[in-house]
Amino acid sequence: MASDPERLQRFQREAQAVAALNHPNVVTIYAVEEAEGVQFITMELVEGKALTDLIPEHGQGLPELLRFGIPLADAISAAHQRGIVHRDLKPANVMVTTDGRLKVLDFGLAKLKPAGAVSTEATTVTAAELTARHSIIGTPSYMSPEQAEGKPVDHRTDIFSAGVILYEMATGRRPFRGDSVVTILSSIIKDTPPPVLEVKPGLPRELDRIITRCLAKDPARRYQSAQELRSDLEGVQQQAGSGVSPLRVAARALALRARRKRWWVAALVLAALMASLPYVLNRREPGVSRAGPAQVERTLSLTSSPGVEQYPSLSPDG
Repeated sequence: MASDPERLQRFQREAQAVAALNHPNVVTIYAVEEAEGVQFITMELVEGKALTDLIPEHGQGLPELLRFGIPLADAISAAHQRGIVHRDLKPANVMVTTDGRLKVLDFGLAKLKPAGAVSTEATTVTAAELTARHSIIGTPSYMSPEQAEGKPVDHRTDIFSAGVILYEMATGRRPFRGDSVVTILSSIIKDTPPPVLEVKPGLPRELDRIITRCLAKDPARRYQSAQELRSDLEGVQQQAGSGVSPLRVAARALALRARRKRWWVAALVLAALMASLPYVLNRREPGVSRAGPAQVERTLSLTSSPGVEQYPSLSPDG
């Protein structure tokens, strides 16, 4: 690459763009330098462990997953706002420092998004250029479907990769697996992984929805920005922090419905008694005829779903 002036300029330009990123969850690049004809990047030393080493066999707990997942989405969002697509997001490229801060590393495959629209003018393309355009770049298990097929990618390919990481953090296993690179890529393109809740019951349903949306095959069906992904993860964190789990919410709803049902049954019985009261008060001696309907001997259910009605009312004749 260093012998090709155009590719070298692109390398320097893209490396300098990454160096311009100033975010606490992105590794700091200090300089793009040259020494004795060798191009290299100088970046900060990050002491800690790779995220790969922090994912246990059965996945992380919800608090830890969100503690790392939210800053991951935040770092991706910061890069995308600068027009940078990482293209190689994976747990091995995410470090957690000794003080617990997450850092996204290795922007070596990062690519700047085009500043303007793609030109429609005809161009001469060599065989080498065509091969380079359709080459597969990235780590197979964390690629997006468009990456796996060698198609052009944009920021939404990073969102897919983030979904793969979140899935692995939640369950302890990768959503797309195979015995070879070919079978892994085929799985990414064709297969739908089991839902997170099926692999690890007990996690919030909202988290399952978030990860499923990230892993949509069609980029248009994924999150359209990492900021939106971050906001939804924060929503799960806030709900978890409130101490109210989805199971407890459901249990409370059932209990409330049961109480309402008992209340309405009591109200109907009371209404029946009130309706019969005039006849009891106006009873005459035996043998004397009296007008009016017979006393109420039984009650009937007036509705099909007791407990659901908000404001029932009785007709004047009961």
